[in-house]
Amino acid sequence: MSIASQCAILFIIVLTGVFCRKRGFFTDEVIRGVTQLVVNITVPALTISSMQRPFDRAVLVGVLQTMLFTTLITFLSLALGLFLFRKRPHDRRAVMANITTFTNCGFMGFPIILAVNPDWMIYAVTFSSTNCVFVWSLGAMLFADRSAVNMRKILLNPNIIAALLGFVLFLGSFSLPAIANESLSLIGGMTTPLTMLLIGTRVCGIRLSELGERDYHIAAFLRLIAVPLAVYVLLLPITLSDAVRGVLFLLTAMPAGTVIAMLAEVYDSDAVFASRAIAWTTLLALATVPALGMLL
Repeated sequence: MSIASQCAILFIIVLTGVFCRKRGFFTDEVIRGVTQLVVNITVPALTISSMQRPFDRAVLVGVLQTMLFTTLITFLSLALGLFLFRKRPHDRRAVMANITTFTNCGFMGFPIILAVNPDWMIYAVTFSSTNCVFVWSLGAMLFADRSAVNMRKILLNPNIIAALLGFVLFLGSFSLPAIANESLSLIGGMTTPLTMLLIGTRVCGIRLSELGERDYHIAAFLRLIAVPLAVYVLLLPITLSDAVRGVLFLLTAMPAGTVIAMLAEVYDSDAVFASRAIAWTTLLALATVPALGMLL
């Protein structure tokens, strides 16, 4: 099945989320609860279960390559964002630089990778974990300063803990008991439908009349088209496996990360702009991700 077909299936689930939101099945309280369930339970379970595989040197090389290039992409994207928006007010510059740099690689990216090839998940977990470390350090520093970096929050993040545990199991070729592994697999399997439903509730609230500022569209263009295409071109001459190349490209093409709105809120920044921009890039990504996926 093509990436476009797989994304069409996910889009149907998103539309179901829109329907549920409009019918009142998804209240604000339910959305918060389901979001916490996904972030703290289903995604960590998916992370551990997807890394239950025998040690393979080629896979380890791919993991290290993914970590290296995720770091490179992060710094290049951040430099681009800071340069392009250097004349914006501090609060707006911080949000737009974050949007240019950090994607929703776990919340929306994992379902896409699972739809394309479940064997790629170990590299997706690597990308997401690296991204998580940077967004809570570099991303937070854009809003405040070095004092904004909270290493405790980074190290105690359930997804970081799950990734570290998964890597230990992979490096040691350790296997969890069958009952535990099957339980994690079933719980992790809820990630895709739940995240797509939640995305439906997010895009449901978009009002085009609120997106009159050019910055919304500039941020969306950079996040969804310019940066992913730049990454695609950057990786062309480099020898990488299809899995590593595909994960780096697809996860870079994801919409802006929802954590950006959280940071903007915490540091009393432009949280309204951040929330609307995230919702706008999420809606547009339903079209841009399948289109860019045709390049693979």
